[in-house]
Amino acid sequence: MEQEMRIVVYGAGAIGSIIGGYLHNSGCETVLVCSKAHADAIGRNGLKISGVQGEYLLRVTAVADVSQVVFRDDDVVFLTMKTFDTRAAIDALGEAARRLPAVCFQNGVRNEEIADGRFSRVYGGIVFFGAKYLAPGSVVHTADNSLGIGVYPKGLDDTVEKLDAVLTKAGFSVTQYPDVMAVKWSKLFRNLNNALFAATNLSVLEGIKYEDSRFVMADILEEALRVVEAEGIEIVPLAGHQPPDKMLEHLRRPGTRGFEIPTNEEEMLRPSTWQDLYLMRGRTEIEYFNGEIVRLGKKHGIPTPLNKLLVRVVNEMAEKRQRPGAVSVAQLREMAGKGS
Repeated sequence: MEQEMRIVVYGAGAIGSIIGGYLHNSGCETVLVCSKAHADAIGRNGLKISGVQGEYLLRVTAVADVSQVVFRDDDVVFLTMKTFDTRAAIDALGEAARRLPAVCFQNGVRNEEIADGRFSRVYGGIVFFGAKYLAPGSVVHTADNSLGIGVYPKGLDDTVEKLDAVLTKAGFSVTQYPDVMAVKWSKLFRNLNNALFAATNLSVLEGIKYEDSRFVMADILEEALRVVEAEGIEIVPLAGHQPPDKMLEHLRRPGTRGFEIPTNEEEMLRPSTWQDLYLMRGRTEIEYFNGEIVRLGKKHGIPTPLNKLLVRVVNEMAEKRQRPGAVSVAQLREMAGKGS
């Protein structure tokens, strides 16, 4: 009888804990490799997940160091750490990595190339759901339940099929992508405004509701669209979302949107960059988001003043341990106009 796969979620913060927690809840053997504080809290009290799919208290296995995992031939590694930690995390796996497949359920477009050649096979993973790390042992599932997966750099195979089945059983809506990196570029494009939300302390819904922030969002994306087109990268429409030209048109439509903003912080949509600043972690992934656009702009001689400014401002806020809201939308617009 074929042995069922075990999932080792490596770098389990908010996203990894929700993926691993739901897998465990569905009966899939799962191990979380996470921070010591998170692992200790889970060991004492279980993993608490609250949010859009209800409340769970799960007795999932959690360890603080990957050396504590005795790897098996049926393991699949889900990489869920920040991009700047990926290389060191893979190094820590040592020779065990070479016989195991890995899925990069991470932001940005650089993790797969870092992992390529270090595992038996590498897969691109895309997370479309929202999550928030509240405290050690406690995470919130804030929106959606969608995941994407495909072979890196392109293709589908039997492992994708098996992972689709396992993740679907755990309650996720899974899409298989034959060109997964094209979709990851498209997600990166959609996430470029996360830096704006983090710097100004706007939730995603607040950013979309008000005209001043929406216009800046449109300008950030328009800069990006110019440089990715120059690079020959196509931004494909994601399921349920508009193509880039329609997105810009929608953002630039004047007036205040009529929807209500949640008053409960747990219901707020807060991107990972906001969480990094709020938790004063000292670092964010902005170099792998807006920084990608700045580098491509430099390569092709295309100005990217807003993206460049956001990289600088968010990096400075992270280094100074400043929480979200250090600048306003109007201040960012003024600074970009002055070339700050």
